[in-house]
Amino acid sequence: MSFSSPRPASISVDFGTSHTVATIRRADGRVHQQLFDGSPQLPSAVFMNDEGGPVVGADAVHSGRRKPDRYEPNPKRRIDDAQILLGDTEIPVTSVIAAVLSRVARECEQTLGALGPVTVTVPAAWGPTRRHVVADAATAAGLGTVDLVAEPVAAASYFVETLGAHVPPGSGVVVYDLGGGTFDATVLRRATTGFDVLAVDGADDLGGLDFDQALAEHLAKSVQPDDERWRRLTSPTGPADLRHRTAFMDEVRQAKERLSRSASTELTIPLLDIDVHLTRDELEEVCTPLVERTLRVTQGVIRESGLAKEQVAALFLVGAASRMPLVATLLHRELGIVPSAIEQPELAVSEGGLVAQHTVSTPISVPSPALPPQTATPMAVPAPAPTGQTMRLPHPSAPPPQPTPQAVAAPPPPVTQPHPGSPVPPSHMTGPVPVQPGYPAGPVPPAEKGGPWIKSKQGVIVLSAVAVAAVLAFAAIAVPAVLGDRRDGQDSALENAQNTTGETTQDGAEATGDDTDGSASTGDDDGLVALAEAAQGDLVARMSTQHVGAITQLEVAQLEGKPVVLTGGEDAIVRIWDPASGELIDEYRGHDGAIQSLGVVPDADGRVAVFSSDGTTDDTWYLDDPKTAVADRESQYDTIYWYGLWDGTPAYATDYEVKQLFTGNVITDISTSYGYGLAFCEVDGDLRAVSHYENRVVVTDLASGEPVGGTFDQLAYEIMALAAGQAAGKSLAVTVTGEGAVQAWDLAAAEPYGVAAQELYQTVSALRVVEIDGKAAVLASGDQGLSLFDIETGAQIGESFAEHSGEEALTAAEVLEIDGHQVVATGTGMGQIEVWSL
Repeated sequence: MSFSSPRPASISVDFGTSHTVATIRRADGRVHQQLFDGSPQLPSAVFMNDEGGPVVGADAVHSGRRKPDRYEPNPKRRIDDAQILLGDTEIPVTSVIAAVLSRVARECEQTLGALGPVTVTVPAAWGPTRRHVVADAATAAGLGTVDLVAEPVAAASYFVETLGAHVPPGSGVVVYDLGGGTFDATVLRRATTGFDVLAVDGADDLGGLDFDQALAEHLAKSVQPDDERWRRLTSPTGPADLRHRTAFMDEVRQAKERLSRSASTELTIPLLDIDVHLTRDELEEVCTPLVERTLRVTQGVIRESGLAKEQVAALFLVGAASRMPLVATLLHRELGIVPSAIEQPELAVSEGGLVAQHTVSTPISVPSPALPPQTATPMAVPAPAPTGQTMRLPHPSAPPPQPTPQAVAAPPPPVTQPHPGSPVPPSHMTGPVPVQPGYPAGPVPPAEKGGPWIKSKQGVIVLSAVAVAAVLAFAAIAVPAVLGDRRDGQDSALENAQNTTGETTQDGAEATGDDTDGSASTGDDDGLVALAEAAQGDLVARMSTQHVGAITQLEVAQLEGKPVVLTGGEDAIVRIWDPASGELIDEYRGHDGAIQSLGVVPDADGRVAVFSSDGTTDDTWYLDDPKTAVADRESQYDTIYWYGLWDGTPAYATDYEVKQLFTGNVITDISTSYGYGLAFCEVDGDLRAVSHYENRVVVTDLASGEPVGGTFDQLAYEIMALAAGQAAGKSLAVTVTGEGAVQAWDLAAAEPYGVAAQELYQTVSALRVVEIDGKAAVLASGDQGLSLFDIETGAQIGESFAEHSGEEALTAAEVLEIDGHQVVATGTGMGQIEVWSL
């Protein structure tokens, strides 16, 4: 029986310069963006119609093209103005912002039925006057009394709490927020109670709009510069010229965005009525001075924070303009820190606001010094049309690692920004969460447990008793273990806790729990089918729950000519299994934290080298001798996308470099900056980077970073996960959308392959290209289990299987072959390891 009761739904609003984003967490724990006219981004634009009422969003943008004098595209940039002139009417800036937030309130109320607690994010550098303007506008918009959250704290909380980025307490993070109209750089230090803001700086006049303006000025100087019509485009006076100016800037913005994924593009210059060819090199030449300005600000806040370079654990990129490839390239080059980004950086702050509550204190009852809330009657906002269907998001792909405290130099006095803890999300088959330009689909945090019952008297009593019992039990088993070195072969406290559950008591009775020999036998083989007789979906082997906590990594390899399965867990152990018998072969105990990376590479002598990392130490060891670490070094905080031989040298690849497996030394630089969901795949004999941008799959050359061949446009929904591999003699990519549409693409031919499948059973979080009986297939892993689809026909093969959900949901899966029979090994959030027939 559950003692928990439903929580009220909550909303987090990121009021941005160009767009506003609202993220909803429903009472059942589901998280998704509120859609506005079918998009998660609501243009922050306001237009005054003929009836004297405001129009907000896409309709405002459309109307603003016809009557730009009644149009304000970026109210946030006008935050310091008392009034905004729209047509012939001066409107208080509070009311203009309230019009935007009113649209958010009405849409969210239609989705939820009633509004719950609301968070609004604001720049960390904003003082009380600006914060009060936003708070007053939110109240006037019907959002009630809102909590204000510092944007960089929300962003950092999203990367760490929701995505599981590894930032040990005591380490610093840099949040680089390049939005549509503003730029902010913030250094925060993670404490056990939240984030401390150590330094913040920025520019209110630097953002995507300024990149657009610089590109427009470049065109005016380089394309028929003597044509007098340029004056009408650059300095419009009448309504007709204002309309031409608006159309011109739309062309410029769209061309800039296309150049983030293409080497060149065409755009039309209105009024001149000519088409112009524009290259990425031109764009980067124009924008480099602006990006360099952000670099100077970022370097300044890092210096001001007092943190040494090695104390900065991560650099998080947020804001729509940060997805420009030039940004990540220059940041990495100048700072020496690998930037971490996500597929949709414009959504991070809004989602993070759900995690980082109560981080800015603004007494709502105190009128704004600049603009009291009652300076004007709030404008009436017409009820919006019903929104479209919300888009499902996949589950997170890796659990946050166990923090490891690090000593840091004394920083300047911090401003504490507490945040609540969040549930540990599961991982999926593709490995650790890629928190940089290779990040796949965005996650849905699992529902938090407990609810209001935890705060009740009964809940406090029960939890206190459980906590006391747990502490006493842990103390009894942990004290003897702490005396041993982590590499001396003695059992850790986790191992003792696990193994004592299966020991024989003094009176001869066998205690319940795991077998101490680590084999698959549990005394009851019910449910297992002999491999030779197994059909697709049958369970053929089950190992005991040998990992304490979730399986975070799973790999397959060959040992002495036989297949083996390697599993890494939250308990910091890597184990080697015989998948046919389920018996434990050996294990590696060289780490202190959850295993975040695990890969196998045969070396030149034929021995299989294993790379494993817990985010603190990167170790390399041989599969046939897991007791000995060949290389042990401090972690380089890399997210790894590929393991293999690079010109005969065992290596691994990040999104920027190929590194030697044993030393971590850079072998060569590579470029993978064209998209997200990064995967590596051999195409026509060459290793290529395969990624996606919105609904488009892109194949790029690793040396130049330039696209190879054409691009494939997925169905009319954004891609949520991508995988690439070889099957049926072809190099294939497979994608899945938020609506469950699964489509394959022939990488060599740059065209769709087969028929799109539809997963209706579950939310898919990961894919794998496989070959079944000589035909290409895709294995889909989600929140309910596994599904298999024929790529050529789009039909599902058999029934869904490996059913696991909730806390026991699948966290990893790999395909292998045993005696000519294809199987898939899976790991779960509760440490279970099983083998299923394909």
